[in-house]
Amino acid sequence: MKKYIIPSLLFSSLFCTVAQAHEPYVAPLSYLTANTQIPVISAYAEQALNTEYVLKQPSFTIIQPNNTKSEIQTAEHLKSATVFDLPLKDSGTYQISTQISYPLKYVQHNKEWKMFFDMPADQATPIAERDYVIPSDFKKVPVPVEISREWSIQSFVSKDKTSPVTGITTSPIQVEFKTHPNSIYAQQPVQITIKKSGQTFKNAELLIRAQGQTDKQAQKVTVNPDGSATLTFPHAGQYLIEAGETFGTKTKPINQYYTIISLSVLPVSTQ
Repeated sequence: MKKYIIPSLLFSSLFCTVAQAHEPYVAPLSYLTANTQIPVISAYAEQALNTEYVLKQPSFTIIQPNNTKSEIQTAEHLKSATVFDLPLKDSGTYQISTQISYPLKYVQHNKEWKMFFDMPADQATPIAERDYVIPSDFKKVPVPVEISREWSIQSFVSKDKTSPVTGITTSPIQVEFKTHPNSIYAQQPVQITIKKSGQTFKNAELLIRAQGQTDKQAQKVTVNPDGSATLTFPHAGQYLIEAGETFGTKTKPINQYYTIISLSVLPVSTQ
C-alpha cells in the first residue's frame, strides 16, 4: 500500500500534503563524536532526512552504553523539526528511539482498499492521478475502516568508540545488525535480521533511501523467508532503512507497523 501521512497540525490548511509520503525519522548531527553532548533532529519529511514538519512533542528513549535507560521530553520550538540535546557522559554507543502513531481511514473503491480523506473535490487532483479517495468519489460514502499506523524511529550515536547494541524490543518490528550500525562502510555487505514481535518475519519489506530521496526513489531489498537480508550502500553518506510489512489493496486493512532507522555510512574502507 502507498504510505501517505498528513501531520495533524497541517491537516486543516495543507490538503496538498495528502499526496506526499511524509514519514518520521530521528538522526543525530553526528553519529561518531568525542563531544559531551550533541544535537538530535527529528521530523516528518518527504525527502529522506530533509526536515519539513515538526513532530508533536514526542518523548525519546535513550539506551546508554551501560544498557540503562533514560527519557528525554521534547518541546516544540520550531515548525520544521523537533530538536534536543543528547548528553554523552560515557564512552560507547547510545540508542535513540521513539514511537509515532497516526490514525488512518480506508474504504473500498472499485474493489480496492484505498485511504480515505474528508476533503473537498476542488482541493484534490483528479481521481486518476491519486491513490486515495474523497467523499465526492462516491454516490454514498461507505463506512470507513479505521486503523493506526505506527512508526518506531531509531538511530545510534557513538562517543569515542562503539559498544554493543541490542534490538529495540519495544518496537513491533525489530532490526538486528550483524555489523555495528556505526561501523558500516560503503560497498561492503551488511547482514541484518528482521523480526516481528521477536519471531521470524516472513512477509517483511525492506527499503533504503539515501538523504534527499523520496519514497518512490527507494531501493527495495530482498528479504529471505527467515527475515535475513543483505544491505549494500553504494556511497558514503546518510541513509534511512525502513522495515515494514507488505499490504495488498484487496485485503481489509489492519494496523500497520514500520521501523525507520537512520545511519551514517562511512567512505569505502581501504583496510
